[in-house]
Amino acid sequence: MHKPDCIIINGDSYSAPHITTKVYGDFLSEQLEIPVKNYAIAGSNNDRILRSTIEYLHTIRSQYKRPLIIIGWSFIRRLEVWYYGNHRGVFRSIPDKLDLSEHQHPRFITLNRLLKLGEATLEQKSLINDHLFVHKQLTDFYTGLYLLGNFLESQNLNYLFFSAAQNTDCPVHCFPYLEALHQVQWVASNNKIFKLHEFCIQDWAKDHDPDSDPVAGHLSESGHKLFTDFLQQNLLSR
Repeated sequence: MHKPDCIIINGDSYSAPHITTKVYGDFLSEQLEIPVKNYAIAGSNNDRILRSTIEYLHTIRSQYKRPLIIIGWSFIRRLEVWYYGNHRGVFRSIPDKLDLSEHQHPRFITLNRLLKLGEATLEQKSLINDHLFVHKQLTDFYTGLYLLGNFLESQNLNYLFFSAAQNTDCPVHCFPYLEALHQVQWVASNNKIFKLHEFCIQDWAKDHDPDSDPVAGHLSESGHKLFTDFLQQNLLSR
């Protein structure tokens, strides 16, 4: 792979940029001496992360030819729905506005945000499954990883995928059907995809960032700097 000319970051709140403090994308940009485009947004689900990565990659390719794509995936159990109402608070929570006219703006939102605002329909509430029933989300997640990874490789682009959110409670070996799928085996053998069910930022923060959020495990600024070193030494060098 060629030396990257910029970094694309995508994910949820564990990777999202802050107004007043630096995050790992900023520190990585300084270390590699290339610009960073951070599209991570708090509350994101994996459907939004995958879809917007393709869209934003397309928008910057006229300026940057060799971006390094780093994605900290969100909770596999997070569901995405389309919002049909007119609640202003919901509109403010919709992650991607993109560069579109008003009537083209997406209304996709993570279901748990809609629930907190009391705006989920009965049909949307019925989508919530017991935590044991994660087969569909896992299958879709691994299929998305396979398709996105192969797309990036077809473009000769370097990438790193890891699980920023905690997905340690739904390992693939618990689901024999999934283990047999080609795309799951491809992901498992890909050294650019790091320990999806064994690693998450929250667990990493417990051992390395005493100033991290005690509940969610969001990193402090010093924690983000240490995590940048971890990325460089353990993941980007793979």
